[in-house]
Formats: sequence, structure tokens, C-alpha cells
Amino acid sequence: MITITFLTALLVLLSLGLIVTVPVALATPGEWENSKETYTQGFKIWVILVITIAAGDGIFTAINSL
Repeated sequence: MITITFLTALLVLLSLGLIVTVPVALATPGEWENSKETYTQGFKIWVILVITIAAGDGIFTAINSL
């Protein structure tokens, strides 16, 4: 349970970081081209966290319902 809480906190922090930095990078001329790979990695990590949290919660709920 504590792992899901930690992963959720990490997801929230990553989401906040992406919410702030992506619009700034898109609005700054030339910045998106320079840092597109970094943001792509951030998006990939975000998707992996969402899937991991959903799977972990599903497994934890299934075990507790037995």
C-alpha cells in the first residue's frame, strides 16, 4: 500500500512539473526543439506510472477482497 502511495505522489509531482514546463517550452522560441527528448521521456514515465498504479491498485484490491 505504501508503494502505491509513493508512486501516486511521484505521479502528482511529475504531472505538476509537466504542466508548468511544457507550456513554457512551447511558448519559448526554439526551446521545444532543444528539449523535446526530455519531455518525451517525461511523458513516457508518466504513462508507465499511470499503468503501474492502476495495475498495483487492481492487484491490491483483488487480494484484499478474497
